[in-house]
Amino acid sequence: MELEERYSQLLGIDSPWEIYDVELKVEVSCLDIWIEYMEDKGACPECGATCPRYDTRKERTWRHLDTMQFSTYLHRCLSTQLCAAAMRIDWQEADSPS
Repeated sequence: MELEERYSQLLGIDSPWEIYDVELKVEVSCLDIWIEYMEDKGACPECGATCPRYDTRKERTWRHLDTMQFSTYLHRCLSTQLCAAAMRIDWQEADSPS
């Protein structure tokens, strides 16, 4: 079993998510794990409809529980997924004074 598969099981990472890299730095007692969303489409957070990803933001890092006394960090690039209805702007409302 590959190291990435083992950490996927330990962290409960399932498709469409995937661990694509694991780096162990013994000299500084650190474990870095990179996670990626592997599909081009996903659920809109506003309405739940399936829609394409349209951008990826810079990588973020989260501290996880230690792995056998090694500081563990999860890395992931955030992506944006909104359907056309959620992206629609009501210009009349946007231009009206508050």
